[in-house]
Amino acid sequence: MSEDTPNVDRLKAEERLKVEVPVEEEVMKVETSETGPVDVTAELRKLGRQMADTLQSAWNSEERQRFEKEVREGMRSFADEIDKAIQEVRTNETTTKIKTEATQVADKVQASDVGQKARVGLAKSLQWLSEELSSLATKFTPPEKEGDQ
Repeated sequence: MSEDTPNVDRLKAEERLKVEVPVEEEVMKVETSETGPVDVTAELRKLGRQMADTLQSAWNSEERQRFEKEVREGMRSFADEIDKAIQEVRTNETTTKIKTEATQVADKVQASDVGQKARVGLAKSLQWLSEELSSLATKFTPPEKEGDQ
């Protein structure tokens, strides 16, 4: 720096010679032209309170309560309609007739020789499939090394 350029230390020294004036080198709070110092923590706390108050007001609003009531009534109506449809299907003559016929056919198949043969064939097929899957799984399993035993 040149001799003509003032620096803080030189200005302090000159000021001490005249009158001792304290000079702050750091400002801890930001000054605003309208309100004075700004405290960020206080502002965030204030914002948090405002958000909580807003959410509380929205939750307690008549509009939200009316919407909740509407949704609950709609769900009740929906459930009532489903129950009504199920009851109609249960009591319908055609449904009852089909159910009775299906039960009779199932009883006949179980009692007949064909039904027994079908069950035995199905059991054998399932056993074969199980054995084949086991064999396939063995092929995918890497062989154990002698040191791993």
